[in-house]
Amino acid sequence: MKIVFIVMRLGKDGLATNIRDLAQGMVERGHELHIITSGFKIKEASDNSFFDELKSRFQSLGIVIHYFKEPIGNPLKKGMASFSSLFRISSLFRKIDPDVIHCHSPNLTFIPYLLGRKYVSTVHADTIRPNMRYKHPTLLIAVSEGSKEFTKRVMGSPESSIRMVYHGISERFAVQEDKANLERLKTEFKIPQDKFLIGVVGRITPQKGTDILVEALGKFLPAKILDQVHVIIVGDYQSESQKVWLDTMLREHQLSDKFSVLGFRDPKPFYQLFDVFVLPSRSDTFGLVAVESMMSGCCTIRSNANGAYDQIDPGVDGLIFEMDNAQELALHLENVFLDGAFRSKLAQNGKQKALANFTVAKMVDNTLEIYKELERM
Repeated sequence: MKIVFIVMRLGKDGLATNIRDLAQGMVERGHELHIITSGFKIKEASDNSFFDELKSRFQSLGIVIHYFKEPIGNPLKKGMASFSSLFRISSLFRKIDPDVIHCHSPNLTFIPYLLGRKYVSTVHADTIRPNMRYKHPTLLIAVSEGSKEFTKRVMGSPESSIRMVYHGISERFAVQEDKANLERLKTEFKIPQDKFLIGVVGRITPQKGTDILVEALGKFLPAKILDQVHVIIVGDYQSESQKVWLDTMLREHQLSDKFSVLGFRDPKPFYQLFDVFVLPSRSDTFGLVAVESMMSGCCTIRSNANGAYDQIDPGVDGLIFEMDNAQELALHLENVFLDGAFRSKLAQNGKQKALANFTVAKMVDNTLEIYKELERM
């Protein structure tokens, strides 16, 4: 079948990763795929290797990318640009003649709606709110029980239209890293050899709960344990103000020498460097990085944001703490620090859970079932 993905823009985030993996899975199953987007969120003077790899991956798979102009500026300019984009995408629909339209950006759902097309949309964020540009899709994909409840409660989605498909990740995360490569990374990034490593993967923002981890360490973790830990953040600052925000917190808690910020890069080998991974998010629809950590065989602790209980059975294959509860997070960190056997059990069970439930293959198969249902409607 011919499949069109519509997405406002692609950035260094879980949305781009999900689209990349889902697109590749569709192509590998023999389907033709097109992506309609305004482009890539590329910042000046930053490492853009992620985008280079993403474009190269799409090209090698034969995926065609079609561009439109993102509406920006004052209301008049936005209105004119929106009309232009509507005309552009309408022309692309006629040219491609897709069997399935899959909208990955809620504020673009008005386009297939106005054109009278059936379409699928995925809930990728729990920060959206009802507005003039959001229209209920024919079929809606929720990626966790929490995101399903969000769409019903906040967006008013008819329950009969909602289907559940967990995000999936590449099984490459389950492949053991070469020990020499892990030692090389420790040397390259000056990671302490003799410390208990706590890992974080993601943007450095209040939404992702960076401050909750800082508070857990600086205020609640016993000093004798704190002395033996080091935190590795694999992720970017969103702005210079976020760097000042984190640096200020670290100075206040006397933790400046306890944190290393490595920037955005492939997290795969780092999960196997970490002794424990923490996802302290205040907002998530699924929490893709937690599943990456689990499949990598890393003990995983995360907040109870959306996706937590879909992923983790607490005490069996990971640990969950109440959102914003830094004291509870510190207690979990203390427990897995002191009990290596418990930590190992959580890691091993988490890996098996991820391989059984959260692979790209499973995500693609389940998504294709929804596409087939859409075609029958």
